[in-house]
Amino acid sequence: MVVAKIMGGLGNQMFQYALGRSIALKTAQDLKLDISFFTKQKLRNYELGYFKIDENFTSAREAKLLSGEGLINTVKRRLRIPIKKPKSYFAEDIFGYFYEELLDKTTSIYLDGYWQNERYFRDVKSTLFEDFALKDEISTIAQFYLAEIKSSNSVSLHIRRGDYVTNQHTNSFHGTCGLSYYEEAVRYIEKQVDVPKYFIFSDDIAWCKQNFEFLQDKIFIENTSSIEDLELMKNCKHNIIANSTFSWWGAWLGDFVDKIVIAPKQWFADKNIQNNVGELIPIDWIKI
Repeated sequence: MVVAKIMGGLGNQMFQYALGRSIALKTAQDLKLDISFFTKQKLRNYELGYFKIDENFTSAREAKLLSGEGLINTVKRRLRIPIKKPKSYFAEDIFGYFYEELLDKTTSIYLDGYWQNERYFRDVKSTLFEDFALKDEISTIAQFYLAEIKSSNSVSLHIRRGDYVTNQHTNSFHGTCGLSYYEEAVRYIEKQVDVPKYFIFSDDIAWCKQNFEFLQDKIFIENTSSIEDLELMKNCKHNIIANSTFSWWGAWLGDFVDKIVIAPKQWFADKNIQNNVGELIPIDWIKI
């Protein structure tokens, strides 16, 4: 079996699922999800259940066997005895690095990482399109926004603030995209797209209303859930994303043939991590 450890926010969960799904398809194994991370989490929730994926959860015993996190190892850790992980355990040591050998693993494997590289799964994109379709209908207000999106040269514009601003540790790690990034992205779109209409997604719409007055034709997306926001983003013809895996997926899942996706060059404030971003941003996206 292939076991994917699911953790973090929705965007991270989708990356983890995507790698597991890709390996399972290529090696004809079962994919199971280890969601034990969320049992002791207050800030994050498991969210893949909104999609039409095959939710096959691993048992606690299976997860412990494959990850090497059993009782014996817990005791060893407390006694500071070196622990040798089982061959089935594979951790992401270098962020953004492409571990090509993972795709050929025909024996059971436990995946522990973020795996933010589309090379792991871009050749199974059609399968992921099906997997990441919503189970349930979106709300009436979301349907209104969707109709506006489909009837215009729609451009999603995502501003991530929240803990990127309020949490000092998170801010020093991620940082935020400044207004200059969005202004330059809009200038690019204006040169390429006739009569663009901007759909603004954010966890701080009040701030956006004060700072995006320069946009002529815009709609602020309000009173929707995060999963509905993702569905609306992917239906936009073009995308301006934040340094956020959430809007990364909103853009990646879009199927407009001539779509333009603009992404920030500076994905992390932490220079050590930024230097190892690797192939997080697809080659055909515009980096600003």
